[in-house]
Amino acid sequence: MSSETKSIPYLAVVLLLIWLGFVYQPGISMQSFIQELFVGIIVAVAVTILTHRHFEGLGVAYFHPRRVAYFIAFFFVFLWEMVKANLNMARIVLSPELPIKPGIVKVSTSLKQPAAKLFLGNAITLTPGTLTIDYDDGGAYIHWVEVKDEDMGRAGEIIKGRFERLLRGVFS
Repeated sequence: MSSETKSIPYLAVVLLLIWLGFVYQPGISMQSFIQELFVGIIVAVAVTILTHRHFEGLGVAYFHPRRVAYFIAFFFVFLWEMVKANLNMARIVLSPELPIKPGIVKVSTSLKQPAAKLFLGNAITLTPGTLTIDYDDGGAYIHWVEVKDEDMGRAGEIIKGRFERLLRGVFS
């Protein structure tokens, strides 16, 4: 069994669990639950057949406790960085002189997996003041609202912060 076909049952089960998580509600009748389960199986299998090649190599190994711990740490770091960025953007917006100098910065990354790059780009984009524009082999191009000349050498570290290190732990 190739690694591509090994991910098919795993992906179908994960999608079914996500489906059930969305449709479950306390007090649901057994008949309604069975209907939702049946529809969920159909949808999970259909989506799996259409998308399984994009999830090559996924398996139960991704639920290793070390990876889960890195992901939980990533989640809380992301929330903290988002709060800090929101406060910073509020400061910029509420200041009368609007001290901004927007620009595009190239941020190098050592992440190789497309999913890891996706998480990094989304984490950067979801923190106010930054927007991931594009990726190439060497990294990402980020629109940053506060580009300072003295920060250009450290721009990558300022923007990606601890995200990259934690994502490397999740996806390695």
